[in-house]
Amino acid sequence: MLIHLGAEALNLFKDLPSEGVLFPYLSRVRAADRATEFRSRCRQLGINGVTLHSYRYAWAERAKTVGYPERFAQEALGHNSKAVHRAYAKRALMKLPSLEEYEQRAAEKPLTTRTEDQPSTRP
Repeated sequence: MLIHLGAEALNLFKDLPSEGVLFPYLSRVRAADRATEFRSRCRQLGINGVTLHSYRYAWAERAKTVGYPERFAQEALGHNSKAVHRAYAKRALMKLPSLEEYEQRAAEKPLTTRTEDQPSTRP
């Protein structure tokens, strides 16, 4: 899977080395112990109520809020089940357009037929 990062996210990496691991110490810690290490660092900094898993929930909620297609978000998070993915995104706050606004947007979009949306299967 290849995930593209936006300009804002890429900007966070500009001052880091272009090669090697991002967190050398954590690359030597067993995967099962990374959450414990993270929790310990948070305690040292006085941060409470945040886990590594919190970021997965926040990402899923953000994706839902901005209208990111569910199938893309599901793939990015490695969820095989729509039910699991929906559980992650259930607290997302949605701003729903009025029916009138939605109709106006739909009217502005060009109409395509199903065959135009799909590549030809003929040789």
